[in-house]
Amino acid sequence: MQMLVTPMRNKGVALSPQERRRYVPIRGDVLVVSEISSDLGRSTNIAKLRKGLPLEPDALPCLQDASLAGMAPTGFVLSGIEHIDGCAYAQSWWCREG
Repeated sequence: MQMLVTPMRNKGVALSPQERRRYVPIRGDVLVVSEISSDLGRSTNIAKLRKGLPLEPDALPCLQDASLAGMAPTGFVLSGIEHIDGCAYAQSWWCREG
């Protein structure tokens, strides 16, 4: 599903409303699949943001343990855990039509 996605945190720290408004959203396909995570060592829901062809790298680190945190007529928020340089951080994506 083609969406505009804005991450709501930076390394686990919530962005202020002003920082979120300044962030240029990333346009791409939001996919949620159930896979075995090598980081978690178990099956989990994984959200991915793809900008182009299937073999291109993801536009953002994937969200593991992804869940729907909120939904409205204009969009939704996915929350989960992202892994960056071996560290796990809380992350949420604000997804809306674009």
